[in-house]
Amino acid sequence: MSIDVPQLDELEYEELVDRGQTLISSSDVAWTDFNPHDPGITILELLAWLTETHSYELDQITDAHREKHLQLLGVRPTPPQPASVVLDLSPAEGGAGRLPANTPLRVDDGSGTLKTFETTHRTTLTDCSLAAVVADHDQGHEPKTDANETDGVHYRAFGDDPAPGSVLALGFAGDPFESAEELSLFVDFHDDDLPDPSAGSPPFSTSDPATFEPSVELVWEYCRGYRPADREAQWEPLAVGRDTTNSLYETGFVTLERPATWEPTAWGSQECGLFGHQPGLVWLRCRVETGGYEIPPQLDAVELNVVEASHRRHHEATLEPCNEGVAGTAPETYEFDHAPVLSATVSVDGEPWSEVADFDASGPADRHYVLDRQQGILEFGDNRTGRRPPVDATVTASYIAGGGADGNVPETASWWFIDGDQRLDDGLLEQVDVSPKGAATGGRGGESIEEAIDRCKRDFDTTYRAVTESEYAELAERTPGLRIARTAVDVPADAASPVSVVVVPYAPPDVTRPTPSEGFREAVEKQLDSHRLLTDRVAVVPPTYVGLDISVSVTVTDRYAGGGDRSAIETRLEAYLDPIRGFEGEGWPFGRSLTTAELREELLELPAVDHVDELSVRTVGDASVTPDGTVRIDDGSLFYIEHIAVESTVRDGGSN
Repeated sequence: MSIDVPQLDELEYEELVDRGQTLISSSDVAWTDFNPHDPGITILELLAWLTETHSYELDQITDAHREKHLQLLGVRPTPPQPASVVLDLSPAEGGAGRLPANTPLRVDDGSGTLKTFETTHRTTLTDCSLAAVVADHDQGHEPKTDANETDGVHYRAFGDDPAPGSVLALGFAGDPFESAEELSLFVDFHDDDLPDPSAGSPPFSTSDPATFEPSVELVWEYCRGYRPADREAQWEPLAVGRDTTNSLYETGFVTLERPATWEPTAWGSQECGLFGHQPGLVWLRCRVETGGYEIPPQLDAVELNVVEASHRRHHEATLEPCNEGVAGTAPETYEFDHAPVLSATVSVDGEPWSEVADFDASGPADRHYVLDRQQGILEFGDNRTGRRPPVDATVTASYIAGGGADGNVPETASWWFIDGDQRLDDGLLEQVDVSPKGAATGGRGGESIEEAIDRCKRDFDTTYRAVTESEYAELAERTPGLRIARTAVDVPADAASPVSVVVVPYAPPDVTRPTPSEGFREAVEKQLDSHRLLTDRVAVVPPTYVGLDISVSVTVTDRYAGGGDRSAIETRLEAYLDPIRGFEGEGWPFGRSLTTAELREELLELPAVDHVDELSVRTVGDASVTPDGTVRIDDGSLFYIEHIAVESTVRDGGSN
């Protein structure tokens, strides 16, 4: 419900004068001269003019007022955001080495204005190539080299069921640590067929930080014994300097450190090969130490010589004042040479000062400043709220400028490194070819006051407290960083019992029992703990799965005499009972009973099935089947198919 704000300046000058003259007539009948030459009328007109002026000023609500009101509600306009892009780098022969963070690049997108980007992290360029990729697990060796090199094709790094001991092996043609003390790998996670992770349930202006810490533990290793004797014992651990993939849950970079004992030429790599490959490759591997993936890691590629860049540029500058200030005092505002400003460190005469959102809590001695990031304006206090710098003080800043929608350049843009005198070990940066993997995206300008107000209004309709079952379910599904398919909530009547929240993580169709890992459940618990009532306790639990052993005998139509009916029957029943997509398309309902009669009806919908001769169900788990063929399960339980046995007979009397 909105508040009606009165219009304070509804009376204009003429009406104020007329009302004043009316009041004079009713108070003093002897006063009959209302012409302007009368001194009393002159005073009345002056007061009317002042009243109109003050009313008009009171009625003006500026952006500064709106921003302050938003701050009282916990809302601040979001600052500018820079675009980002992933780049392929191709160094010239002999140009390998370490590329430092914040290396500048220039971009020509055809707009007539060149843009500047910077690398966001250091990386290592190498002359070697990734010649072989193998997924090694309990089902054997799966070559993935072609899939790793082919656009539009993805593969599962550890197979369909990652378990402890599953391996992603990488074979390098050349020494991956020859040119530097680190090896940088870009891991491109395939998420085109997955829903986006939840962005969380933000309090107006900032998103909740992601609290998900994978239960999966990965170990990177290198082989120092290629000869057949006791080969498995020759794998040694590699130190991981950085992993932004979150244990292969998302796209990112993995930096491996060169071991002190690195000497591949002495280990027999030229004599023996691994994983069915010819000798000559140097092998590293990523091994699953502790399992727990909700979604088997699926990758588009693992690549070398890749870096991320952001639309920004670091600057060091002495700031110039925007105004001259009062005589004998320093100016209050200073201007940056480049805007928008993403971040800044400001010093006055070499002494660092602190940034604050406003001077409301600043005292006369506090060395504070306020930064308008969008305009690039720096404001100091007035010696009452916040200290003002001394006269003739030198104000310096180390800052990062950039951001805005103009950084969203297309994939067709041309890229190159600037400052050609910089060297990449023995090679010049200008000899490195740069090509983007896609368009630069994510750049946007700072949020306006009107946009912040609209966002604030929308957030009033957002659930932030967990009281009812639907509120618990909504907030659980908004756990930042997670892909949650379904939830079931039980709010007990007994206040001493915890609220039980069953979560089903999103999983591909071939994962029959999607189960949240311990880290997954802990992230949901942290999310709900920040929104629950103080007196509530929350328990986040996985679903209970009841396995089904189904035996079915059917008669198929003539045209399916050649086969195909068994696959159709298995697919139909698995899809019907699927915990995420089954039943009516939203997953099998929690706790819903199953009857053999409805399974028969499902099978009769198949073109291959003429009629169902027999159908029986046995359970694997705590549930049982009643004499009438009904399987009853608890409220937080779901089904999965353990085994299906199909016997079919062709309608004309043949068997299949």
